[in-house]
Amino acid sequence: MGRHEPNIVDIGDDEPVTLAEACKLFFGGRLSPSALRTEAAKGNLDIIQIARKDFVTRRAIEEMKERCRVSRARPASGSDRTPLPGSSRMERGVSAQDAVRMMLKQRKERSQTTSPANTKPRAAVVPLKSR
Repeated sequence: MGRHEPNIVDIGDDEPVTLAEACKLFFGGRLSPSALRTEAAKGNLDIIQIARKDFVTRRAIEEMKERCRVSRARPASGSDRTPLPGSSRMERGVSAQDAVRMMLKQRKERSQTTSPANTKPRAAVVPLKSR
């Protein structure tokens, strides 16, 4: 007799299900057990381990979803950051080439010499007398 496949409506809030079952039930198979383990390692998902098998509950999955919600404040840096209006150099009438020139000039002004200037005069090379 085959094992009864759980249905999402049959699962209680605190009933443990395997990670594979959770992926099917709560994410329609769009996530893998490995992805859930990754979220657990990041501290976003509480996993129950029984006899070296990993389980989660509906409640833990819902809490993970809240922790992973992306409605955070704008990132301070990164490629997904949207520039503010008027912040682009192009919008202020500065060409990309001019922007690079300005950046390089600023870097050059900020950089300091890393080694002291050579204050000793170089020794003169005197050819050896042949016998």
